[in-house]
Amino acid sequence: MPALQTSGRDHQGLDGPSCTAADDNNSGHGWRIVTVSGFDLTAAIREVLHDVGMQHETLVRCHVQAAPPYATELLRMEGLNGTPLTRDTVKQLWHRAPYVIPLRLVRYGPASSSPEILDVAAIGTRGSQEEYLGRVEQIFARLVEDAIAGTNRGQAELSVDTLRSTSQRSHRPAAIDYMIARWHMRLFSELWSVGLTTTPIINILSAGATGAVQWQPADHRNSYLADPFPLAGTDQLLCEEMPLHGGVGRVVALSPDASGVWRTSSIVLDTNQHHSYPCTVKDGERTLFLPEATNRGGTTLYELARDETPKPICAVALGRRLADPTLFKHDNRYWIACTDVDIGTHDNLCFLYADQPEGPWQPHRCTPVKIDICGARPAGSVFRIGAALFRPGQDCARTYGAAVLIHRIETLTPDTFRESVVARLDPDPDGPFPHGLHTLSVDSERVWVDGKRFVFDAAGLRRKAMRKLGQFVGREKPAS
Repeated sequence: MPALQTSGRDHQGLDGPSCTAADDNNSGHGWRIVTVSGFDLTAAIREVLHDVGMQHETLVRCHVQAAPPYATELLRMEGLNGTPLTRDTVKQLWHRAPYVIPLRLVRYGPASSSPEILDVAAIGTRGSQEEYLGRVEQIFARLVEDAIAGTNRGQAELSVDTLRSTSQRSHRPAAIDYMIARWHMRLFSELWSVGLTTTPIINILSAGATGAVQWQPADHRNSYLADPFPLAGTDQLLCEEMPLHGGVGRVVALSPDASGVWRTSSIVLDTNQHHSYPCTVKDGERTLFLPEATNRGGTTLYELARDETPKPICAVALGRRLADPTLFKHDNRYWIACTDVDIGTHDNLCFLYADQPEGPWQPHRCTPVKIDICGARPAGSVFRIGAALFRPGQDCARTYGAAVLIHRIETLTPDTFRESVVARLDPDPDGPFPHGLHTLSVDSERVWVDGKRFVFDAAGLRRKAMRKLGQFVGREKPAS
C-alpha cells in the first residue's frame, strides 16, 4: 500500500456506534454501508478507508468486535479456518516459525452468517513486533480498500503450504527468537554465487529438486554474483555483481574459459546507481533487457546488443519502485512481473502490460495481484513447457530468498490472474550454499540458479559497531 495520507479531519465518525446518524441520513440515497471488524485500526488507517469509501459511495464503519450475523454488510479479517483475527491473536504469532500468517478477508451479507471469501494473503512475521503488527494492519486495510473498490482478488491459491508450515512450528519464545535473529544479522553477511545444472527443467519440476549444481567460485574478499540470466543466442551469462562492503550492484557478463569456469568477461551496465536482476528476452531480431533499478521511476527497458552499450527504449513505471522486474510475452502482449517496493519489500506480485515494448505500460486491474511472503516476489525467467506458462517466485518468510516456488500461470489477462504451485525448490542443505535459493532461469537444456550461504563477517561487524557508536555520539553531542 502506498504511504498513508490523512486529511486532518476528526476520526470519531468512523467508529461503529457514532456512525448511526450518518447512516440514517444516507441509507435512503443508495449508499452502501460496510462495517469492518477483526483488527483494530489506527485513526490514520480509518481515515484512509473513510476517504476510499467516499469515492465509491460507501460508508465505512469500524467495529472491532462485530460478528456475523450483523445488521450491515460485514468485512472481517479471519484465519483460513474462519476464526476471527484480532490484534491479540495476531500478536501471538510474532516471530514464531514458520514466520508466516495466512489470512483471508471475508464478506458477510446483512444478517447473514454465510462467508464469501473476497481475498487471501500470507504475511511474514519477522522483524520487530511493531513492524509486524503495522504490516498486518496495512495489508488488512489494503484488502478492505480493494474490496470497496471492486478490485479484490477472490479466493486465490496461496504459495504458502499450510500443512508444511504447521509441521515447522517452533515453541521457542518469540522475544528470544527475535534477539537471535538480530544478532545473526550483526555477525553474518550473505554470500551468493551462481551455478548451472544440466537437469532438464521438466525433471526439476517433477522431482522438486535442482539436481547436482556446478557452482562458480565465490569471491570471499570483494564481491559476489547473483541473479543469473542467460543471454539468448550467445555463450554469455548476465549476473548482478555486488560488492561485499559498500557500493552498489552492477550488471556483468560471464563467459566460460578453456577449463569451463565462467568468469567475468565484460561490464554491461554500471551507472553508479544500483542495478541487478538482468532479465533478458529475445524478441525477433533484438534482445530486450530489463534490469532492476529500485530508485523511484528508475526501471528502464533497454535493447541490448553484444559488446555495445545498452540502448534505452522506455521508462516503464514512472513514479514506482520495482524489484525483480521480469519481462515475458503472453497472448500477444508484453508483460512485466515485479514486486512494488512501495507496497511491500518481499510479499507482493504486480503486473504491467503493453502491446509493444515502447509502451505505454499499464498496471493490472488488481494491483497487486497477489500478497504472499512465500512466493509472490519474482525469482527468475518466466518460461514455457509446451503450452504451459511457469513463473518462479521467492519464499522470503524465514529469510530473504530462502527457496524458489514454481507456479503454473492458469489465467493472465489485464483484469484476471490465477496461478498454482507445482514445485518447491529448496537449497541443498549439504551443498556449499545451503541457506538460500532465489533465482532460476531456463536456457534451452540448461538451468541456472543462484545460492546463498551466511558467512561470519568480522569487518562488517566492526563497521556496524562504529556506525552505532557514531549515532550514539551524535545524539549525546550538546547543541552548540
